[in-house]
This record gives sequence, structure tokens and C-alpha cells, in this order.
Amino acid sequence: MSPRGPEAPTVYWVRRGAVLLVSLTVIIGLWWMLAGGSDPAPTPQPTPAASSSASSAVTVAPTPAASAGVVTAVADPTSLCPDASIGVTATTDSSTYLVGSTPRLTLTIQNIGTFACTRDVGPKANALTITSGGYPVWSSDDCNASVATKESVIQAGERLASSITWDGRMSPQNCSKQGVFAKAGSYELIGSNETVKSEQTPFAITSKR
Repeated sequence: MSPRGPEAPTVYWVRRGAVLLVSLTVIIGLWWMLAGGSDPAPTPQPTPAASSSASSAVTVAPTPAASAGVVTAVADPTSLCPDASIGVTATTDSSTYLVGSTPRLTLTIQNIGTFACTRDVGPKANALTITSGGYPVWSSDDCNASVATKESVIQAGERLASSITWDGRMSPQNCSKQGVFAKAGSYELIGSNETVKSEQTPFAITSKR
């Protein structure tokens, strides 16, 4: 333990202390590196902003119309149908009849508008008329005009049809008498609902088959 040599003893003790200090420094450095490298990597924690975003509910933005306070109008089916929303057609069950036949006549009323509406489709509002060359021959309102009404809601595009049978006779001048059979010739059928009239549907009556 006692240093020996040409130098003073204190010199040898200083050298030993320096070597010991270096050795301790190296040992401590190696221990720190090994201890720090063996720890598992820390798990990143979500930031408060990310957690708040993940837990927040999705908010639906209002439409421009809702933001502006615009209210969409809904059609009221109880409103009366204007004439412009009504289409009328009149048809026969054949294009040619024998004298004395009983043609079947059909009146069809259609809502040609875009909304449902109410229309009188009863006998009072409807009529079927037969003419020949522009002269009246017969009408469903002759002698037995009805005052019955029938208010019906007609959906957009919907058709309502009703049929009657014509007895083939001309309307008499005096309704107490029976009219004569319409003669052979060309005729036109016209239907109407209130003031709306159909196009003419031509048909013929012949005396021979």
C-alpha cells in the first residue's frame, strides 16, 4: 500500500486517485446506458384536443333553406281543382253502329295538374253530347238533367271514368214523347265537366252491316 519510487509518495497517491476516478466514471456511464436502453419505449398519450375530437358528436349543418327560414308549401287536397288542371275525354265502345243500336259512352276526367285537388265529378257537373255536323242530336242532360253532385279528391295524374248507355234515339222536342232513332250518318261525341270540354270523338251510324 506504501508507494515506492523515485517520486514523492503524494505523486503516486494522486495518480492512483485519477485512475480510480476514470474507472468509476466509465463504469457509471456503462450502467446508465444499459439501464436506460432496457426500458420499454413510452406509450404516447392522446392530447386533450384529440380526445375531445374523438368523443364529440357529429353535428349536421342546417340546409340553406332552413337557415333562411324558408318553408316548403304543401298542396291542400281540399282545394278546388282549377279548370286548367282538368282534362276531359269522351269515347265510344265502337266506331260504327247500326241504326237502333245502343252505344256505350264513357266520360273520363283526369287531373293533369301537379297536385291533388277536389272536383265535382257528379252528374250535375258532367255531360255527354252527340252532334251531327254541328247540330245537336242528343245529350245526357236532355229530359233527365240531374242535380246530384259528387266532390272527389283527384290525385295528380289520376283518371275517373263513368259510362252510360245511349238508347240510339234523338232527344225529342217534347220530353213527354219518345224520340226517333238517329239516322245513318256521321256523328260526334263531346264530353264535359263543368266548363271543361273534350275534343270531338267521331263515330258513324249505318243502316247496313
